[in-house]
Amino acid sequence: MGLVNKIVVTNADDFDKTLQDSLKSNETVFVQFISSIDKTTCSLWCRDCQVSEPIVNSVFENLPKNITYIECQIEREGYKGNPNHPYRTNPQIKLTAIPTLMCFTKDGPKPKTLVEEDLAKEDNVKQFVNEYL
Repeated sequence: MGLVNKIVVTNADDFDKTLQDSLKSNETVFVQFISSIDKTTCSLWCRDCQVSEPIVNSVFENLPKNITYIECQIEREGYKGNPNHPYRTNPQIKLTAIPTLMCFTKDGPKPKTLVEEDLAKEDNVKQFVNEYL
């Protein structure tokens, strides 16, 4: 079983530096954009994220290779209904929904992404990850 280096980003301003630092020592970096934890309910505020998070974590934890995985937690305030959110306007990301799983290399993002209900199926996540390892 491989080792997962999971990095949590809670501020969109830190994303580019975190990604670039990760790519210095890793050929491939997976990034999941997911909701933050709602302080009132103590769970992820996005229902699709509640379903996908344990699936994605399980797939990464059971890989035979070492990987780096960045989890970008997004606050509901400032994101929901805001077309100018930094993850929506970042030209490498162009986020349209959460959860979203992407893969980055030194050449930039890979073209395929998994979004929302695609992440609710373990086979989809495994296939996506194995395609880029």
